[in-house]
Amino acid sequence: MEADTTYMAGIVATGFAVNFALRALPFLFFGARRGPLPPWVEKFGAFVSPMIIGGLIVYSFAGVQWRTASPYIAATLTVGLQIWQRNPLLSIIAGTLAYMAAIRLNW
Repeated sequence: MEADTTYMAGIVATGFAVNFALRALPFLFFGARRGPLPPWVEKFGAFVSPMIIGGLIVYSFAGVQWRTASPYIAATLTVGLQIWQRNPLLSIIAGTLAYMAAIRLNW
């Protein structure tokens, strides 16, 4: 039993260390600089964010039953709120609540 606890604590500690290191890496490379970022970093930053969002959208709709109106309602509300309010938190929460309500009401 104790070996399982030690193993799990090691997994959590390793995950924490890797996550922390990856998040600190940009600050180590570019934090001490007072000048502008290199052009390749600017291009990379402009390219990566939309790709991550696209991947999250694809992942979110994987396994969704498209025969019902629920995903269409939630997606329309989420995109519409994002375009209108430009507030990702509001859009995500409203879309999630709309999807859960639509599933609950069997739409």
